Amino acid sequence: MTTKNDVAGGDEERSSLCCQVGGKGSDTAGCLPLVDLPSGFFPGDEKAISWKDLLLLAALPALFAIAWSCSDSVCLRLARSVTRLLHGLRPQRYWEFEQIIRDYLPDGSRKDLRDALVVEAAALMHLERFQLLRHHRPGGWCPEVSLAGKDHLERALAQGKGAILWVAFVAFSDMNAKIAMRQQGYGVWHVSRHIHGHLSSTRFGIRVLNPIRIAVERRYLADRVVIDTANPKAAVDRLEELLADNQVVSVTIGPMARRIAKAPFGPGHIPLAGGAPNLALRSGARLLPVFTERGPDGSFRVTIEPPLEPPVDGSREEKIASMICGVSSLLYRYFERLPAQCLYPDIHHTGRRCQALTEASPEADGSAN
Repeated sequence: MTTKNDVAGGDEERSSLCCQVGGKGSDTAGCLPLVDLPSGFFPGDEKAISWKDLLLLAALPALFAIAWSCSDSVCLRLARSVTRLLHGLRPQRYWEFEQIIRDYLPDGSRKDLRDALVVEAAALMHLERFQLLRHHRPGGWCPEVSLAGKDHLERALAQGKGAILWVAFVAFSDMNAKIAMRQQGYGVWHVSRHIHGHLSSTRFGIRVLNPIRIAVERRYLADRVVIDTANPKAAVDRLEELLADNQVVSVTIGPMARRIAKAPFGPGHIPLAGGAPNLALRSGARLLPVFTERGPDGSFRVTIEPPLEPPVDGSREEKIASMICGVSSLLYRYFERLPAQCLYPDIHHTGRRCQALTEASPEADGSAN
């Protein structure tokens, strides 16, 4: 998600709340400080290829064989066993997960709890990959997915200004949120980047590996709206056209933007982009948080939450901040209940980098930390 140069507001949309890295900002009741990240904060040009690409490419035949021939319960047991082994041999491999648990869960200082959650979280991520590969099985495959909160979407579309699904990036959201919407007859336009696919960010991976996911996603989408970093305004214009035509657009909750807000998250904060709220304000579309969870029986429940309503009065920045606060509160509720499914490593990683960058600036406002 992005700013005007990436799906929201624009460099021209400054306010007294904007706390630029290395500059002074101000606090206003009910609003979050915003941080303008410098160019180059997020990775730019991709590497040609990596050893992880080669390792995955070599493993794909075996992974496809397991995914096509084994049940979820078998795949999950296998994933747990492998994760326990790797965690024992190289615990630093899972440092990000452990840090999230320690920082944000009330009893996260307990090592036994951290170890158990790390193993389960990593195993569920592996299970999601097995399910992704199973979608390619001859004859097809689809998990059991239900949709709750459809009435919120129907009421939003009844206004004729489209709807924006703000989708939490949890263990099984990438595919199952799209499946649930398609099964209910909705054609969703999903905002993504050219590196989308979650398998690799190298040039080789983007061309060869990531299409494994994208090919399946396309079955359940109206289409993708890909942000071109050289001309991001084209994606913004396309999204506004779709919403004006009363279409459904989905955006993933995350920190990928030039401007982020530090939102309350339990005992701490996480960085979140304001692209989706800004797009909602520009278009008049309702902004609906969406969460996916895996039940004890292995089925999936996708929940569309009530729309995030900005305050009637206040500046544009205050309204964006209000909606970001609203979604961060929902994120934490799901995280407390389902921590193994709701670890947010990318958000936490960006938060640490932003914190370090802000602290490195001698003039940085402490309210932005």
